[in-house]
Amino acid sequence: MIIAELVAANSGLGFRILKAQRFLRTEEIFASLIVIGIIGLLMDLSLHGLRHWLCPWIEESPGR
Repeated sequence: MIIAELVAANSGLGFRILKAQRFLRTEEIFASLIVIGIIGLLMDLSLHGLRHWLCPWIEESPGR
């Protein structure tokens, strides 16, 4: 979704990164990247918890 925002959106984090890039606002780019990372982490943790709640019989893999 972020990539789509970079190409054809007028709002969102991807658009914000592209706009900051044009004006050399490095701190805004890094802040947006951190927000994207936090959103990704929260989504991963919530989906992992949901899977664990919906399918408790599935064993954990050794890497998790």
